[in-house]
Amino acid sequence: MDKSLISLGLMSGTSMDGVDASIIKSDGDQKIDILCNKFKEYPNKFREKLNSYIKRIKDLEDISNNIDEYREIERELTLIHSEIANKILKIYKIKLDLVGFHGQTILHRPEKKYSIQMGDPNLLSQKIKSKVVFNFRKKDLDEGGEGAPLTPVFHQSIYKKIKLAKPVVFLNIGGVSNFTYCNRDELMAKDIGPGNVLIDEYLKKTKNLNFDKDGIIASKGKIEKNLINQFLEHENYTISKHSYDRGEFDFNFVKGLKFEDAVATLTYFTAQIIADFININFKENIEIILCGGGRKNKTLIKFMEKKINSKIKMIDDFGFDGDFTESQAFAYLAIRSFYNKKISFPSTTKVKAPATGGEIFENF
Repeated sequence: MDKSLISLGLMSGTSMDGVDASIIKSDGDQKIDILCNKFKEYPNKFREKLNSYIKRIKDLEDISNNIDEYREIERELTLIHSEIANKILKIYKIKLDLVGFHGQTILHRPEKKYSIQMGDPNLLSQKIKSKVVFNFRKKDLDEGGEGAPLTPVFHQSIYKKIKLAKPVVFLNIGGVSNFTYCNRDELMAKDIGPGNVLIDEYLKKTKNLNFDKDGIIASKGKIEKNLINQFLEHENYTISKHSYDRGEFDFNFVKGLKFEDAVATLTYFTAQIIADFININFKENIEIILCGGGRKNKTLIKFMEKKINSKIKMIDDFGFDGDFTESQAFAYLAIRSFYNKKISFPSTTKVKAPATGGEIFENF
């Protein structure tokens, strides 16, 4: 009996550029068919409002003290998600079984047992007339996990589908970088450190640019390696935390550099953090598969390739669109949640025992 469901995954990542939407058909195990992917950019005013709010919010008390603003932004964010959901359903004329709604991460504080994802699942359910799965991280956090990363079980399903002979490291470069290691039934994952966050934050603050397209700006600058080495004497991302909040990274160490030099130095620094982690932790012959927006930064990838001992490939080479890996993952996690399957494990989030997924909301 085919237990496949049709699920829409909605993901707004730490880059805060907009909403990725993917519809998949899956049984929550190895059967996965990608039906469609779409992206909706956040309007500039909303993006600025959201970014400003997140930068001001440091803890739950800040949210409580600004609750009216939180609810106003949450409603607007949810309506933007509903717009792309309804658009994609109208274009492809697909009837959904579920929606996996990640929401927008506002705070990630696993040491305090909470991770706040902004979004109103009841409003979304009402607007798109579908069951919505939300609060994916809560059970993991309640049971001693860090609530992140959650995509590894989806990466594992891709690994089994593409059937590579070597062990695989899926390297996801979003705002934060993380990895998933797959070798037969072995699954392991962890955040590494900064991904695009330092580069994007610096560009936004200094030139009001959202990102360095293709890494062109970085390719023109001079890398200040001594500055990087001095900074790394005080910071060691490769061995410290299991999961990160984007607010934990600071580009102040490049202040005073010329613009192109600062971007080049931040890009090289990011590449070095990732490459050092990979080289230290994976001595064996592995295949590295890149996903996430950072894979499009050609200068970042060039720096990484010079430092990493293993071959780097793109997830796109295997028939998966690397821009939508996370939205596909949350569509998949929604199905696993519906079937009460495990979505996180001690080796992926440090949870005490394998944990099930999100909560189901129905409001139509």
